[in-house]
Amino acid sequence: MPVSDPRPDDAAAAPPRNATTDPTPRELLAGRTAAVLVGLEALALAGIAVFYLYELAIGAGSDPLVIIMSVVTMVVFVIGLSSTARGLWQRHPRAQAPAIAANFLLVALGIAMFQFAPWWLAGLVLMASVATVGSTFLMGRLEGHGPAT
Repeated sequence: MPVSDPRPDDAAAAPPRNATTDPTPRELLAGRTAAVLVGLEALALAGIAVFYLYELAIGAGSDPLVIIMSVVTMVVFVIGLSSTARGLWQRHPRAQAPAIAANFLLVALGIAMFQFAPWWLAGLVLMASVATVGSTFLMGRLEGHGPAT
């Protein structure tokens, strides 16, 4: 007597998933979302750095040394955020902590921005940072995992 497979036909055709190494579709989507949001943060910060350089070039800044040091600091953060975004995209285990740390700082900035910036800009910063932290947590634990291919 043949043994019947209790799984539906589509489940029987799907390759088995290794629960310890293979991310679920939800975890993949969350990781991609976090990577895109962190990448957008890096692009926004790069745009601000370019604006500071433009301000320096036209002589609108009050102190050139402060502007130069601000640009250098922003470039360092752009490099770090870009590396973090790449790591999140590849599901590297060391990419989650910097993404969460940077965006917890942005949560505080978003809340403070309600006092001096348009409400929509403050809300955008706050929502993007909360979404990034949430997406990063929803990626699941990446400890011991290699980058996804």
